[in-house]
Amino acid sequence: MLKLILALYVLATSFGLIVLKLGANADLPITIADSKLQLNLNVFSLSGIALYSLSFILYIYLISKYDLGYIIPLVTALVYILIFVASFIIFNERFTATKILAIILIIAGLILLNLQKTGT
Repeated sequence: MLKLILALYVLATSFGLIVLKLGANADLPITIADSKLQLNLNVFSLSGIALYSLSFILYIYLISKYDLGYIIPLVTALVYILIFVASFIIFNERFTATKILAIILIIAGLILLNLQKTGT
C-alpha cells in the first residue's frame, strides 16, 4: 500500500507542477490590474491546482502514517528526479554535467536511505 500511495503522490506532485508551468507559460495565472487581483485560470492551471491538491492530501496521509525522516527525503528525491526528466522532455531544458551528477547523488542517497530502512 505504501508503494502505491508514494507513486500516486510523486505522480500527482510532478504532473501538477508540470501542468501549472504549462498554464503559466500561456498567461500569468494571477495579475494585478487597476489595484485589483485578477485570476486568469486556464485548463492547465486548473488541472495543476487539482493535481497539486490531490498530492497535498496524499502528503498528509504519508507523513501521518510513516517516519517523517524517511518519507520526506524519499518523495522529495523522486519528485525531483521525475521533474528533471520531464523538464528535459517537455520543456527542452538542458541536461548539464552538474545536474546529472546531482541526480546520481540523489539516487545514491535513495539507495542508502532504503538500506538504512531495511536494516532496522
